[in-house]
Amino acid sequence: MKQILKSIFIFNADSFQDFVPELSHNFHVLVSLTIGDADKVGGDDYSLGICTPTWLDHHIQNEGSISGRHLLIVNCFDAKEIRASIEKIINQCERSNPVETITLLTRFFAWEFEDYQSS
Repeated sequence: MKQILKSIFIFNADSFQDFVPELSHNFHVLVSLTIGDADKVGGDDYSLGICTPTWLDHHIQNEGSISGRHLLIVNCFDAKEIRASIEKIINQCERSNPVETITLLTRFFAWEFEDYQSS
C-alpha cells in the first residue's frame, strides 16, 4: 500500500503552514505526523523534531550533547520545503510489505507504537 503524509501538526502553534519561529535560523520544534495508506482513512502517528544547525550548536554548547534520532535539520523554517522533505522520506521508505515500510519509517520518525510489547 502506498503510504502518504496525511497531516502535520506543530505543537504550540495554530497551523504548520503559518508557523513562524521566534528566530528563523535558530529553533527547534516538535511536530506530529499522521502517515497512512493512500486509499484508507486515518493512519499512524509519528513525531519528529525539526531544528537548525545553529540551534544544535547552541544546544551542544549549553548541554554538552544531543541525540540525533528522529531529527530533521534545516537551515530555516520553510513549511513547503519541510513538507517536501518529509514526503520524500516517506516515498523512499515505501516497500510492498507494510511491516518493512514501518520499520524504515521508524528510522526517521518516532512511531506511536515504537517499542510496544503486548503483555
